[in-house]
Amino acid sequence: MKRGSKTRAALVTLLMLLPGLACFLGLFFYPMMVTVVRSLRPEGAHTGWTLGHYTTFISEPRARDVIFLTFVLSISATLCSIVFSVILCLVLRRKPRGHRFFRLAMLIPRVVPGLIGALGLLLLFGSRGWVNLALIQFVPWITEPVRINYTIGGLILFYTWLYFPFTSVTTLSTLESLDPAIEEAADVSGANRWQVLRHVVIPLIMPGILAGSVLTFMAAFGAFSIPLIAGGNYRPLSVEIFRQIDFTPTRWSAASARAMIMAGLQVVFLTIYMRILRRPSR
Repeated sequence: MKRGSKTRAALVTLLMLLPGLACFLGLFFYPMMVTVVRSLRPEGAHTGWTLGHYTTFISEPRARDVIFLTFVLSISATLCSIVFSVILCLVLRRKPRGHRFFRLAMLIPRVVPGLIGALGLLLLFGSRGWVNLALIQFVPWITEPVRINYTIGGLILFYTWLYFPFTSVTTLSTLESLDPAIEEAADVSGANRWQVLRHVVIPLIMPGILAGSVLTFMAAFGAFSIPLIAGGNYRPLSVEIFRQIDFTPTRWSAASARAMIMAGLQVVFLTIYMRILRRPSR
């Protein structure tokens, strides 16, 4: 009886896992294997193997610039998202007037499609956009429009706006679950506000910051709409992959090789990043 009940339980568990396994195999594993195989095929061929697409891209003079730009944009956006999210969440935690509106507004970048958001940011920060008009009107030493669009600084700003909700939501949920008695105990012990924030609050909410920053980095590393619309001459790996399939004839094998390089770099960096952040907690 016990063996039969265990068999039935295992069968039920397997049946419950089948939909998830089917989605994993059909939506992730199979496309990934197709991309791997195609990246190793000669262009336009269905037989044979080659590493030429990898070596060709790595040997290109601009390949290092493309990879470096991709890391600069994604790391900068992640760091800006962490700083902005921590400050915003510390304010919202006190529930100031209108905090529900700001909590809702914090999620707007994830509701707006990336393409629409990129076009809106181009208009907002353009030479005749509201930001430049306000700067010229209210800042005496600014007499000409500030160039924001089609710059690295502008791309970092756009990345941060679009992807910081990943960090802010997880940080806010972790911060609100923090027991206020812990901070009160530190305050009674003689610690000032900065010491409480640095040595008590930040370490305790680090898991939320880590989880959100990983999501932010992954989204920013693979960003496509914003650099395609607002990048100008600055083209990260995602746009470089798109350029390969935008040619005539289409270069699917070259694009697949670049996609695998991009995935490998992302996995390696995330592994190092998570180990570095987790080391102090040990």
